[in-house]
Amino acid sequence: MEIGKDKMKFFSIIASLLLTAIVSFAQAPNSGLSMPSADVYVGYFATSPDYGSGAYVYQFNGAEVGYTKYLRPRLGIVGSVSFQEGSPYSVKQFEGTVGPKFNLMTGKFRPYGTFQIGYAHQSSDGMYAADHHPPIAKGLTVDESGFTYRMGVGLDLQFNKHWYWRALHWDTKAMPWGRNSPWYTDFGTGVGYRF
Repeated sequence: MEIGKDKMKFFSIIASLLLTAIVSFAQAPNSGLSMPSADVYVGYFATSPDYGSGAYVYQFNGAEVGYTKYLRPRLGIVGSVSFQEGSPYSVKQFEGTVGPKFNLMTGKFRPYGTFQIGYAHQSSDGMYAADHHPPIAKGLTVDESGFTYRMGVGLDLQFNKHWYWRALHWDTKAMPWGRNSPWYTDFGTGVGYRF
């Protein structure tokens, strides 16, 4: 698997910003904002495949809903479902994943990392026509589904004991169906409620 220079540069920038934030804003847990037992999240979700002429040429937009059960103040298990659609190719994509989420801090400023595995389904008018043997004619609706995984980072900003804003979520995944290509990049933002 070969990751493009632009993608590696972008990932390095995100990792550097996250590391800088951790060092700059390191804080002890705040008892008034301690981690609850669970949270729910809903927000905007965009995904872009690095396919054809490069990353961010195509973008599919939709929504994501997630539920996290905390096992410890910093560690939880997250399950999420998302749906995106877009053109060209009349893409409709569904994804459901589950995996660990690790909060680097537990105060108002909560950067996190996550790795999830699950299932993806995509319907399109020949988005991956050239990948099939024999090739599928463009314009023909094709359904594909199977295993997927995603890994990424994000930042939650806690407003009070219950409400938070997911200022940014970014992840990358080999999708759909466990392909090594194209790689997808996801961005998301939204609000959540902690119990």
